[in-house]
Amino acid sequence: MDFRSQLINFPGGAEREHFIKQFGHSELHFRSLLEIALYDKDPLAWRAAWLLDGSDEQYPGSAAIHISTVVQQLPQLESKGSLRSMLRLLCRYEIKEEDQGLLIDLCFGYMVSEIYPVAVKVHAMQVIYNHVLLYPELKGELVSVLEDQIANNSVGFKSRANRIIRQLEK
Repeated sequence: MDFRSQLINFPGGAEREHFIKQFGHSELHFRSLLEIALYDKDPLAWRAAWLLDGSDEQYPGSAAIHISTVVQQLPQLESKGSLRSMLRLLCRYEIKEEDQGLLIDLCFGYMVSEIYPVAVKVHAMQVIYNHVLLYPELKGELVSVLEDQIANNSVGFKSRANRIIRQLEK
């Protein structure tokens, strides 16, 4: 199936759900969309990533065998939309130990950079929070970065950061 041609004029929400119901459970289709999400340019890349995230949400575990590939490709992603969807997808998974260092470093970088949109930063902080539960020694660094960034970001960032800080204080 030629997903590239379908993604060129992909309309939106209802069509996304239909697409996910039709193709979301197929490993072959998942792999094809992953190639587009990780290696193409926008708008195809972010649309493919959006579908992948939705497919994995609808059919939990769809991305499981691809998680390491996703983590390893994050530094090369040009599409901020793809990055947002890939980070959202990664929030649902345990990350292999050999990929955790790279992912955590990238996520801290995304949170402090001014070039990334709030949606990327919010999912990055969630990824780090998930790892703080495994590595409590990250707690201080996460809280420090969040408190430092709260003044420089949007209401959405502030809200999520404050929620995570409260959760860490429990």
